Amino acid sequence: MRRVDTFKILGVRVDCVDKQTLLERVDEWSRQARKRTIAYLNAHCLNTAYQDSALRDCLNGTDLNYADGISLVWASRWLGGPRLSKLTGREWIGDFLTIAERTGLRFYILAGEPGIAQKAKENILKHYPNIQIAGTCDGFFREKSQSSAMQEMNDTQSQVVFVGLGVGVQEKWITEQRNQIAAPVCWSVGALFDYVAGAEKEVPRWIDRLALEWLWRLIQDPAHKWRRYLIGNPLFVIRVLKQKYSAKE
Repeated sequence: MRRVDTFKILGVRVDCVDKQTLLERVDEWSRQARKRTIAYLNAHCLNTAYQDSALRDCLNGTDLNYADGISLVWASRWLGGPRLSKLTGREWIGDFLTIAERTGLRFYILAGEPGIAQKAKENILKHYPNIQIAGTCDGFFREKSQSSAMQEMNDTQSQVVFVGLGVGVQEKWITEQRNQIAAPVCWSVGALFDYVAGAEKEVPRWIDRLALEWLWRLIQDPAHKWRRYLIGNPLFVIRVLKQKYSAKE
């Protein structure tokens, strides 16, 4: 396994991986006994971790953190760090599912409002009929209790457990429950399965190429996203610039 460069942005370790390296590691780790955790990072994650030392500790204790947003790619460039690749869930999920179907990898979906994980499973099976989805549960444990969901993960010998409970909650939940989850890989994925389920619209490619995904998200859900983007994005820039110029002193 080749070495991966790392770099700290706002006190959190970011690993310099591209999509191929990310998926190669997941494929390899899923067949090993050692337990690993994976997390994504974007401006919202780092803003939250900046003010939450427990979350920061969780993120720095993972086995792999990858850049989920263009903001981190730019931040690393501003800070003189390594070149990062933007890896949002929609950019790797299709490749992951292809690998999982081919190799027989078993995964569990713990994510979203009631019905989201099950709908995501149904949509996946339409395109990957031979894939092994070990089970599903909503992220609020209304469909099943937490203990029942975790027992199902273990009884089905899930190799990868996807956890989409929201920034801060999912990372802390994985850290707290990791010893009880037998799966080799636990992977926090935010709202990924909302997209897979069709509950949230996919960003048009041309908007993504213009690095305006945040604006698209804001327009789609202004009531819940205005603080994250209209306050959070400028705050992230200020904090990165503070890191940049503090390092020069």
